[in-house]
Amino acid sequence: MSITVIKAGLQSSIQAGPFRSLRRLAVPSGGAADTLSLALANRLVGKPYDAAAIEITLGPAEFRADHAMAVAVTGAPCQVEINGEEAEPHHTLQLKAGDTISIGRVWAGCRVYLALSAPIALAPVLGSQSTLIGAGFGGMEGRALADGDVIPTDHGDTIVADLVTPAELQPFFGHGFVLRVVAGPESERLALGMAALARKRWRVSSRSSRMGLKLQGTAIDLNSAAPIRSGAVFPGIIQCPPDGMPYLIGCEGQTTGGYPRIGQVIRADRHLIGQLAPNATMLLVPVQPEQGEQIHAEKIGLWAEWLPGLALA
Repeated sequence: MSITVIKAGLQSSIQAGPFRSLRRLAVPSGGAADTLSLALANRLVGKPYDAAAIEITLGPAEFRADHAMAVAVTGAPCQVEINGEEAEPHHTLQLKAGDTISIGRVWAGCRVYLALSAPIALAPVLGSQSTLIGAGFGGMEGRALADGDVIPTDHGDTIVADLVTPAELQPFFGHGFVLRVVAGPESERLALGMAALARKRWRVSSRSSRMGLKLQGTAIDLNSAAPIRSGAVFPGIIQCPPDGMPYLIGCEGQTTGGYPRIGQVIRADRHLIGQLAPNATMLLVPVQPEQGEQIHAEKIGLWAEWLPGLALA
């Protein structure tokens, strides 16, 4: 029981829920870069929201089902084909043994998720099947998938009910994003306050990965260049290095850092970081912590009927 990688593309990997309660041991959170898209894909094949799936960066990629299974594709918009025939994302798709599913290059966004009805049979490491590519463990031998890899699966439901994500709940990804942020621990160093982030349109540089994204724009002025003691950082933290160009910590980012932490993307918007591709633009909109909590509650409420119990990392 397996699915074979015919074309792995730029970077495809096995990703599931994050590594939990291990940051004190310098283990990054990891897991799916876009937890909402992972949950949506797994919902369509009858799996837990954080079950292991294949995360595909930018595409194209191609896989062959070595036995009958249901699959679903969500995340960044792209062309999906089964045996060369067009198929729909956000639908449950039935594959027979020998069928191939192709994921085209994304039109916008960054990452696509391919969920399988058959459980991926890779041993969990530190409680997760996710791959920490930078650290070299988890998933498929701690690395990105390669052409010819055979991903083992267990006996699961070969056929599941055909479902479609409601149209109003299918996320739209373009080339521009809005991320809401609260002040970081060292935000007082911003010479213009949080307005220094909000008054600019930022562009994602080519220095981007699951670990983090370097932003391009007008350099930020700090009112102090005095060094700070290294402190804890988390996915969504915005640091300001000496060059004044912000660095946004991604899902696989380090656990400590020594640059001023000038902002933090709110929990409700953190999954969007996984869809920021090089050259994407973004606006950073400051909000108060209580506003961030309210936005999170409203977003969870929006998905409550289709994804009951959803947790956004």
